[in-house]
Amino acid sequence: MIKGKNILIRGVLLVTITATLFFILRPARDQVRYEYQSKQSLLTLQQALQKFHVDDEAYPRKTPMAGAELIRFLLEAEHLSAPPLNPATLLPYTLDGKEADPILYTTDEQAETYSLKVVANGSNETLIIVDSTQHHSLE
Repeated sequence: MIKGKNILIRGVLLVTITATLFFILRPARDQVRYEYQSKQSLLTLQQALQKFHVDDEAYPRKTPMAGAELIRFLLEAEHLSAPPLNPATLLPYTLDGKEADPILYTTDEQAETYSLKVVANGSNETLIIVDSTQHHSLE
């Protein structure tokens, strides 16, 4: 009887520790997932912007543009085949402007350079930036 009780206590203790670790580590896991998806979405947009630049010899001139607005523009220009996932929702961009949108596109006056940035989830702090001049890589 004591051995069965000992196993039950160990099982409850193991479940409690596992659940506690899950809830403690969840914010870190969510942050890693957010950063990963942000990089994937930026890479998709970066490739579409390069295609646009090859055809038009300039980047999209409207500045600034939220991620959804840039995606809509690139879809209409046929340089993007489908909306990438929104890092904030982990679902494809809906393009209705009603969802959280952490991506911002800007260009210079002559549309010769561009910048894409992602703000941290729930703040205005820049998390990732890629551009055509200094930050080419997402590494």
